[in-house]
Amino acid sequence: MSVDAGQARTWFVKVDGRVYGPYTSPQMRGYVSEGRVADYTLVSVERDGAWKPAADVEILASWIEDNRKVSQAAAETEDPANLLVITEVRSGVGDAVASVLRRYGETVDIVPGVWLVRARTTASALRNDLSHLLDREDRLFVVDASRDRSAWFNFASEADAKVRGLWRGNESA
Repeated sequence: MSVDAGQARTWFVKVDGRVYGPYTSPQMRGYVSEGRVADYTLVSVERDGAWKPAADVEILASWIEDNRKVSQAAAETEDPANLLVITEVRSGVGDAVASVLRRYGETVDIVPGVWLVRARTTASALRNDLSHLLDREDRLFVVDASRDRSAWFNFASEADAKVRGLWRGNESA
């Protein structure tokens, strides 16, 4: 295991049996802040190493907790956000998704798979809450129209890179 100042230099992430990485500690911290690495995310410091939930790795758990505190504080102090939630649900959990959205606040079902939600939360927090319900065939995109933020789940790496680049203003992504 490569260690640098108590932190693994490289990290691997396993999602639906697929291994991604290596990622540096700064990349992992960024993924935590985006909500792409959560308590339940399986991680290892070696591609073929022992996998454990990120919550069981001290440094990752501390980043996740820090991120949770920042997100909660922001959500509690700011006005409710207008969140556009777009889903492609093939696994049959559409009713469960709608139920979770209604727990957050006022919800309007615009067309099948698209909702407008007014809630005191962030796009990342909502994505993280919904991602537990979704299967590998399901897709999710959340736009925080009030704060110019977005979060998504289950996009192929090429689509992920294009969305990330365009959202940040790099049209050629």
